[in-house]
Amino acid sequence: MGLDVSAFSKLVEAPDAERDEHGDLVDYDNYRDFYFNKDFPGRAEGLKEGMTYKLGEEGSGLSTGYGRYSAWRDELAKLAGYTPDASPSDEYEKRFPHFGGANRAGEGPFYEQILFSDCDGTIGPVVSAKLAKDYADLAEKAEAVGGYFWEKYQEWKVAFEVASDGGAVVFH
Repeated sequence: MGLDVSAFSKLVEAPDAERDEHGDLVDYDNYRDFYFNKDFPGRAEGLKEGMTYKLGEEGSGLSTGYGRYSAWRDELAKLAGYTPDASPSDEYEKRFPHFGGANRAGEGPFYEQILFSDCDGTIGPVVSAKLAKDYADLAEKAEAVGGYFWEKYQEWKVAFEVASDGGAVVFH
């Protein structure tokens, strides 16, 4: 099992999208309902909760294991300069100390991604634009890290660039 991510641009509201007798979308290839993760308010800013959207362009997709994503996300927090707490509050923060530093900071580069679900939810166009800027601003520093980190960094950068154009990044 793992994290799959899709990025879309140019979403168009489609309140009259056709549904079957169970209320499910008939044309799921071209229309989508987006899940707003209540644990992370504001992340879907720019989208209307409960609205169905006609999909524009799918510009990016990526996949990784949950554990590998957690480790990668901790490296992202380290790159962003989040300082680990000397006494982490739980086992997760002991294992991923820079994540814990981001958690306590409450804002900063990549914060909205670092402190987001690793399995389910939507990041809308407003937050995607902020994250795309973070990725652009720190790309040179990330490239110096290299390897797998840089490979995934570029994929995430593209995902947020795509979604910043009236779209969404979907964690599923």
